[in-house]
Amino acid sequence: MAVKQNEAPQPTASGPGLLERFDWSVLGAIVALAAFSYAATVLYRNLEDISWPQVRGTITTFPVADLSLSAFFTMLSYAALVGYDLIALKVVGADRVPLRITAITSFISHAVTFTFGFGVLTGGAVRLRLYRAWGVDTDRILGIVMLCALSFWAGLAAIAGICLALDPQLVAALVGLSVPSCRLAGTLILAAIAAWLVLITIRPLRIEVANWRLPLPGAGATVAAILVGMIDVIAAASALWVLLPHDLHITIPGFFVVFALATVLGVVSHVPGGLGVFDAVILLGVAKHPTGELVGSLVLFRLIYYIAPVIAALTMLVVHEIRSRKEGAHQDSSTSATIFEPIIPPLSAIVTFSGGLLLLISGTLPSQRTWLLREVLPLPFVEASHFIASLVGTMLLIIANGLAHRLRSAWQLAVILLLSGAVFSVTKGLDFLEAFACLIAATVLIAGHREFYRKGGVLAGRLSTPATLAVFIAIGASILIGLAIYRGVPYDNSLWWQFAYHQDASRFLRATLGAAIIVMIIATYQLLHRPPDTSHKASLAELERAAEITRHSEQVTAELAFTGDKRFLFSQTGHGFVMYGVRGSTWIAMGDPIANESADFIDLVWRFKESADEQRGTPVFYQITADHLPVYLDAGFSLIKLGEEAWVDLENFTLEGKAGKRLRQTKMRAERANITFEIIPAARIDGFLGALKRVSDAWLAQRGHREKGFSLGFWNPDYLRRHDIAVLRHDGRLVAFANLWGNAAASACTLDLMRHVPDAPEGAMEYLVLRLLEQAKAERYKWFNLGMAPLSGLSEHRLASRWARAASLFFRYGDRLYHFEGVRIFKSKFKPEWRPKYLAYEHGLRLPQTLFDVASLINASARRARSDGLRE
Repeated sequence: MAVKQNEAPQPTASGPGLLERFDWSVLGAIVALAAFSYAATVLYRNLEDISWPQVRGTITTFPVADLSLSAFFTMLSYAALVGYDLIALKVVGADRVPLRITAITSFISHAVTFTFGFGVLTGGAVRLRLYRAWGVDTDRILGIVMLCALSFWAGLAAIAGICLALDPQLVAALVGLSVPSCRLAGTLILAAIAAWLVLITIRPLRIEVANWRLPLPGAGATVAAILVGMIDVIAAASALWVLLPHDLHITIPGFFVVFALATVLGVVSHVPGGLGVFDAVILLGVAKHPTGELVGSLVLFRLIYYIAPVIAALTMLVVHEIRSRKEGAHQDSSTSATIFEPIIPPLSAIVTFSGGLLLLISGTLPSQRTWLLREVLPLPFVEASHFIASLVGTMLLIIANGLAHRLRSAWQLAVILLLSGAVFSVTKGLDFLEAFACLIAATVLIAGHREFYRKGGVLAGRLSTPATLAVFIAIGASILIGLAIYRGVPYDNSLWWQFAYHQDASRFLRATLGAAIIVMIIATYQLLHRPPDTSHKASLAELERAAEITRHSEQVTAELAFTGDKRFLFSQTGHGFVMYGVRGSTWIAMGDPIANESADFIDLVWRFKESADEQRGTPVFYQITADHLPVYLDAGFSLIKLGEEAWVDLENFTLEGKAGKRLRQTKMRAERANITFEIIPAARIDGFLGALKRVSDAWLAQRGHREKGFSLGFWNPDYLRRHDIAVLRHDGRLVAFANLWGNAAASACTLDLMRHVPDAPEGAMEYLVLRLLEQAKAERYKWFNLGMAPLSGLSEHRLASRWARAASLFFRYGDRLYHFEGVRIFKSKFKPEWRPKYLAYEHGLRLPQTLFDVASLINASARRARSDGLRE
C-alpha cells in the first residue's frame, strides 16, 4: 500500500571537537611532501656537476665481487629480520608457527614495508594473510607488528648510541653540533636502553588500548631483540658500505651513525622507502662533494637492498596465493574461507603503482639502444610509444587507488594498461626489463581477479591523502631525475618540437607535459564530479524508492526506514539501501543494508564506509545480524555483541501440553477479566489515532522518559498508518496497542511500538503478545520477532573482553536505569530462539564515543523528527 511520507529529518548535532575535526593524515602528507621536496632540492643542488653518463658508467662497470658482497650482507640483514618475528611470536604466545612460515612471512612483510612504507598497512596485511592460516588471531598479529617495529628501533638506537660514543665526527659535521654534544647524545641513548632493561627486569610491562593488551618483552627477550636489531642494521649498513667509492676517508663507526640517521629521517618523513631523504643524508654525510661514483653506489644499493628483495617477495606471495587457491578448490569454499583475502587488493595496488612508476622513470632515462632502434622501428612509432608509455604510467599511478578499493572497473583498466605498457616499453626503446615487470604486475592482478567485485567507475571514491601524496612524489621523482640528467641541455622552445632518435630531452619534456595534463584532467574531473551528498534529508522520491525495495526485501527491520528519522544511501544498482543517521562525526547505519543480492550488500557496506570517510565521519553499523559478519570484518570493522533478539518459531509454538500450561493460564485470566483482542487494518487506522495517542501519552508520562527513535518506532501518525495495529480493550476501553510488521518474503512478523495505559490489567501485555503469536501462526507465518533484549547473552567469563564483562554486570544490576533483565525474562516466557546482534565499528579507542553517539541519536531522534515538521 503506497503511503505518503514526510521528509526524514536533517540531524543537527554539535560538531566534533578540534582534535576530531583535524585530519591527521593531511599533517603526515604535508610532512612527507615537505621532506621529499627539501631532499629533492638538496640533491638537485649538490649533484650539479654529475652527469647521467657518469652514474651509468659506475653502474655498468661495478666490480662483480663488490656486488656479490653487498648481496651477501643484504641476505644477512633479511635473515636477521626473521629474528624479529620469532621473538614477537614467542612473546604473544603464538610460537607454534613453523620456522619456514615465519621466515617467509618475515621476508615478504619486511621487503614490502621497506620499499613502500606504511608498515602497519603493508607488512601488517602480509602477516595477517599468512599467519592467520596458522591460527594466529588478529590481536596477536597486531602485537607481532608492533613488537617487530620496537625491535627494529631498539637495534637501531643501540648501534647509533655505540657508534656516536665512539666516533661522532661525521654526524657532528652533518647536523652542526659539537663533537662532545654528539658523544653525550650517544651515551644518553645507551643509558636510556640500560634503564629500560632495568625497569622491565623489576616489573613486567604491557601496552593496554581499550580491550587490547600487549605484554612487552622481558629483559631476556629485549636483549635478544636488541642484538637481532643490531645485526640487521650492521648488515644493512655493510651492504651499502662495500658499494661506496674507496677514496672516501670515513670510519666504519662514523658511517654507521650516518646510516642510522638517514634511516630514522627516511622513516619519520613518511616517504615510501625514504626515497630522496635517505639518499640526501648519505650523500651529505659521507662526502663534501658528491661524485657520480657515489650516486651510482646509492642507485645500486636501492636495487640490491630494496628492489630485488621486493620483487622476490611479491613473486613468492603470488605463488603462495595461486597455490592456496588450487588447494582451496578441493576444500571448504564457504564465505568465511574466501572473504579473508586482505592482501590481494593492496598487493595489486602496490604492483600497479610500481609498474606506473617504472614506466615514468624509464621514460625519463635516455635510451640505450638508439643505434638498434634505427634499424628496427620508424621514428614516429618510437616517439608515439614513448609518449603513450609515460601516459600509461601516470594512469597506473592513479587507478592503483581503485584497486585498493576492490573496484572491478579499475582492475579491468589496470590489466589493459599494464599489458599496453609492456608493449610500448618494447616499441619505445626495446626496454625488455620494464616490459617483463609490467607483465608480472598484470599476472598478479589476473591471479587475484575474484577479489575485485565492487561496482563503480574507475575514479569512484576520492584519492586518500596518502594515495595523493604517493602520486605527487612519484611524478616529482621522475621530473627530478629528468632535470638532473638533462641539466646540461640548454633549454630552447624548439626542444618541444624536435623529433629524432637521439632527442631524449625532448621526449622527456613532452612526456612530463602529458603526465601533468593527465593529472590535471583527473583532478578537475573529481572536483566537478563530487560524490552525491549523503547528508541531506530523505526526500519523498527517496522514500518511495526505499518503499519499493522493502516490498521485495526479506529483512524484517526494513520498516524502520519509514519512521521519519533516517537518511538513505542507495546501492549502485538501486536495488538496496542503507538507512542511517548522524550524531557528531559518527555515521550510524541502522541494521544491515537492505539488499537481497550479496553484491549489493557488500557494495553498500563499502559505499557507506567511503561516504562517511569523504565527510570525515566514522562509520558504524548498529544492531547487525550474524549472517554477514565476514563482510564487515573484510571491510575493516571490529565487532562487539549488543544483546540477543527473540525469535519465536511459530511452527513449534503451542499452548497445548505441559509446555503451554503457563500461557494457557494467562489467556484464561485475561478473557475472564473481559479483555478483548482486535487487529485494526492499516486502512482504518485514521479513525483510531486519537485513542491510540491517549494510550501512548499515558505510557510516556508513566515512564517519565522522552520518546526514543531510530532503532525502534515512535509516535508518528504517518509511520503508524503503514501497518496493522493490534489493540486490547478492557470493558470496551482501549488500554494497549502494538503495531505489526508483516514480511511475506521472510515469512516473519514483528511487533515494534508496544504501549499501554498505567492502569491496564495485570498480564495485559503478555496476553497481547500471546494473541499476536496465535494470529501470526494462523496466517501461516513461520517466525515472530519479539525484538532485542539489550546486553543479554554476553559472556561473564573472567577472560572475556572488558566490554562483555561490564555489559553483563550492567545487565544484571542496571534495572534502575533500564529493565534489561526484565525484558529478557518477559520475552523468555514465549520460548524464543535467541539470535545475537552486533555493533560493527572502527577505531577501538573511539568505542566509548561511538556508544555515546549511538545512545544520543536514539534518545534525540524522535524529538528532531518532530522539529523537522512531522505532523502530530
